[in-house]
Amino acid sequence: MYSSNIPVAIVKYDGTLDALRRAIELCDGFEKLREDNRILLKPNIAWGGGGSKKMPKYGFITTSRIVEDLIQLLSERGCKHVSIGEGAVVSEELGSDTLRGYGWSGIERVAKKHGVRLIDFNRESYRKVELDGTEIGISNIALESDFLINLPVLKTHTQTKVSLGLKNLKGCLDMKSRMEFHRKDLEHLIALLNTQVKPELTIIDGIYAMERGPDFLGTAHRMNVIIAGKDNLSCDIVGSTALGIEPSSVEHLKEFASIEKRSLDISTVDVRGESIKDVAKELKWDRDPEDMFREAGVEGVSCQRPGKHFCSGCLISMESVFLAFCKDNMGITLDNIEICCGAEVKPDKESRKIFLVGNCSIRANKDVKDAIRVEGCPPKVGETLITFMNHTLEKRRARKILAVRGLKKIAHKLGVYDEDFPTLKRYESPEFDKGHF
Repeated sequence: MYSSNIPVAIVKYDGTLDALRRAIELCDGFEKLREDNRILLKPNIAWGGGGSKKMPKYGFITTSRIVEDLIQLLSERGCKHVSIGEGAVVSEELGSDTLRGYGWSGIERVAKKHGVRLIDFNRESYRKVELDGTEIGISNIALESDFLINLPVLKTHTQTKVSLGLKNLKGCLDMKSRMEFHRKDLEHLIALLNTQVKPELTIIDGIYAMERGPDFLGTAHRMNVIIAGKDNLSCDIVGSTALGIEPSSVEHLKEFASIEKRSLDISTVDVRGESIKDVAKELKWDRDPEDMFREAGVEGVSCQRPGKHFCSGCLISMESVFLAFCKDNMGITLDNIEICCGAEVKPDKESRKIFLVGNCSIRANKDVKDAIRVEGCPPKVGETLITFMNHTLEKRRARKILAVRGLKKIAHKLGVYDEDFPTLKRYESPEFDKGHF
C-alpha cells in the first residue's frame, strides 16, 4: 500500500543539464542510489533502426540528449557500473534490431563517449514468470539490476491511449512474450508485468510528445517537459494528464492501480516544479488506419482498426506496406477492397475483395470464402506489397511499380537510396532539433 502525495517533478527542458538535475532533485530521485549499484537505463527504442534512415524520431523514441544528461549526472555521483538495455522489434527483412536501433537513435554514440555498456535484451537470458496463467520471459538483467531507471517518451498510443512508464517495461520481455501479451489481454498483462519489474526512478522524456502514436506516423509536438519520480504509476498519472488524457480512462493504469490499491486521482500526487496546467497539451490518441489512404487520395479501400490483438511486428509491417502503396499510387481509386489485420476484425460482407493479412487475421476468419490470405507472423513486407499490388492494380501498372520498387531495394542495400516520408515536411521547422538524437 502506497501513501498519497508521492512526489513527481515537472520541469521545463531548457537545453541544459540543469533541467534534468532539477527534476531528479525535486523528486529525490537519487535518494537510494549508491556508487556501487549496477545501474540499468531502459529507454524506449521501439524500432530497431531498419528501413530508411530518414524515418522521423521526434516523439517516437527516447532522445539521446536525455540519456546523455542522465549518464553525466550519474557520473557526478561516482557511479561507474552503468548499462543501457532495450529489446527493439526484430525484423530481418527490414534490417531492424536493437543494436541498429542504438545507432539510429544516437544512443550508441553517447554510450561510446561515456564508456557505457549497451545491452540487447533479445540476445540475453530471460526468467520465466507466470502472469495470471500466461508464462512470459522477462530479461534477467532488468530484474537483477540494483537501480533500474525507466526512460519512456511522452506519447499517446493507438491501442492503449498512452505509452509511458508502465508500458515501456514491455521492452524487457522476449519477443514471444510480447506477442502473447497481444494475443491474450494486452493491458491486463502490462499491469501484471509492473508487479514484477519495478524501476527505482522513472523519467518521462517530454522534449517531444507524440499525438496519435506510438510511432512516426503520429504527429510530434515540441513540449520541452521532463517528468520524473520514484513511483512509476505516479509518473504515468502526471504524464497522462499532461497529454490531456484522464488516467482512469487508461485500462492498464486502472488495473495496476487496482492491484496496488491506489488512486488515479491527480490530487494524490505531490506535483513539484511546474504545474500541470502550464505544460499540458491535449493530444489525440486514436488513429484510423484509413487516414494514410485518405491523405494520399486513395479511394475505394477500407481498413478497420485492428484492436489490441495486433502486435508491433504486424503494425510496422502493415504500415510499411501501406506507405509504399500510397506513395506509388496517389489519387488512385480501387474497387471496394478491404484489408483485415489482427484477430478482432471481421470483414464487411459488402466488400468486393478481402485481404486477410497475418496469421491472426487468417485464423479469426476461417469461414470467409474467396479472401486473399497473406500468411506470416508478422507477414513479410515485400511479399505483402507484391500480393496487394497484383490483386488491386491493372497488371501493367503493377509490374511497372514493382520493378521500380525492386531497383529501389537494390539501391538501398548499396547505400545510395533511402525512402523519403511525407511526414518529414512537418519537422522542417527549427523547433525540431536533430541534435537531440
